[in-house]
Amino acid sequence: MADSTGPHRIVGPSERPAARRPGPAVLLVLLYAALFAAALWWLRSRSPLFQRRTSVAAPSAAGTKSEVLPRSALLAGEGLGPAARDEYFRGLSTYCCTCGCEASVRDCLLTDQACGTGREMAQEILEQLR
Repeated sequence: MADSTGPHRIVGPSERPAARRPGPAVLLVLLYAALFAAALWWLRSRSPLFQRRTSVAAPSAAGTKSEVLPRSALLAGEGLGPAARDEYFRGLSTYCCTCGCEASVRDCLLTDQACGTGREMAQEILEQLR
């Protein structure tokens, strides 16, 4: 049996089959993937959670600046009703901290205890909703 070649043989350069093109199923899957990626990109561009807002305009009176609350009070949204608290937490998650960390105000408050910019921005959002 050592002399038998078996079912396999070596194919020479002249015997190679022609290159095959992708079939319709492969093309449909690629088209679906492209449409799905485009839909996700479009939805992300419309979502308010992914919008970068660099500043918060505070309608405070000229020259009056209240004391910045402690971090725990800002993270809890103390002094707000349920509807205002939801809006406050949405603002914390939506606005981008301007200290240079490129995180949301909420994430900056949670991770960077020394950031005064995040505290001031959270305080401004809180004062707007009171």
